[in-house]
Amino acid sequence: MNILIVCDHFPPAFAPRMGYLCKYLHQEGHRVDVVFERLEGDERYAYLCGNTTHEEGLFFYKEGSRGLRRKLRWVWLMLADAAWHSKDRRVYKHVVRNPEWRDYEIVLCCTYRTFPLRAARMLSKKFQIPLVVDLRDIIEQYPDKSYLKHHLPGGKIGSWLENLFTERLLAQRNQVLAEADAVVSVSPWHVAHLKRFNPDTHLVYNGYDPEIFFPAPVADTVFRVTYTGRIISTRIRNPEMLFQAVSEMKKRGLVSQEDFKLCWYVDEDSKGILEGMAQEVGIEAFMEYPGFVPATEVPEVLNRSSVLLQLANVADEHGPKGIMSTKIFEALAIGKPLLLVRDDESFLGELVRETDSGIAARNYQEVVDFLCEEYGKWKRTGSTQRPVKEEIVRQFSRKEQARSFLRLFEQVLDRRAGGQKR
Repeated sequence: MNILIVCDHFPPAFAPRMGYLCKYLHQEGHRVDVVFERLEGDERYAYLCGNTTHEEGLFFYKEGSRGLRRKLRWVWLMLADAAWHSKDRRVYKHVVRNPEWRDYEIVLCCTYRTFPLRAARMLSKKFQIPLVVDLRDIIEQYPDKSYLKHHLPGGKIGSWLENLFTERLLAQRNQVLAEADAVVSVSPWHVAHLKRFNPDTHLVYNGYDPEIFFPAPVADTVFRVTYTGRIISTRIRNPEMLFQAVSEMKKRGLVSQEDFKLCWYVDEDSKGILEGMAQEVGIEAFMEYPGFVPATEVPEVLNRSSVLLQLANVADEHGPKGIMSTKIFEALAIGKPLLLVRDDESFLGELVRETDSGIAARNYQEVVDFLCEEYGKWKRTGSTQRPVKEEIVRQFSRKEQARSFLRLFEQVLDRRAGGQKR
């Protein structure tokens, strides 16, 4: 099958969903071409490059721009794209002007917001082939405006402009969704929400690469509770309950700062949030900040850890909704005890309980009990392991994800061949 993927980001940048999809489509002998926005300096998933026939990353920011200049450039591009679809037009022109980018059977557009949906729709019409839209995140899942990389200045006026911008983005997105041949998203909540705009919406979870993430325990002289990723907002991922638990364990003499550590593989912004929260409860000595590591090193980091930490918050009307990131599936594949803080009282908590992979904690005493139990096992045996229900975990592999996409592509093509769009 010949597939054109149009996406906002792609490896080497942080874009594992499409990167792994291309890897396994390529292994199965499918031709995949990808056009996307290239991000300067982000090389975390460079090892996923090389699984396409053609790929082109387009820069929209001038290389080397920093600080205020870069922020002003971002504001201008945001407004220009909302008003005139400037980025989408450039993507469309880049493809149609290149004679090598031809003979596709389907267009797949992956994004978390709106760009490049319009470009994908125009290419679908130009080549007269079906359009499938994959939304890995959506604006409505966030409890605040943390989906925005920067906020507009001007107080109430800036906030009003952001609200106007958001309404326009949603209107543009929903228009393309209604015209798409099929829509895909990453959680049951996302699918239920998006079916309001396109009833032919399907669930394909995020997942793990079975060739990279599997149990391979590494001995360590320290009991490490490990988190990898970002903390954009504590309204989405809140470690407060964990910090309360460790503070209580410290007061009761249940742990030693010499061999018990909370290990954070995070960026500098996240580190600043964590340092302030840890200082408030007096557990700074239990904290470690190795920083981000290349994605290829993450499996070893997880296998060296004693407990794998997942952060969440209650998924209610005012909280995050349907967020099931790649991290939890990679943690499940490693087979270490998993601590979800706190229980989202939704799909994440259900997944932890269904796989018997650890605990989705609803109060700090549950965290204390869980960590004391695993810490005790580690002291007695030198390691921790949590056999999970493999038949459940296996369905989240990236290889299965690629097969799910292919089955959907075939359904869409069969429908088109029969003279139906949906």
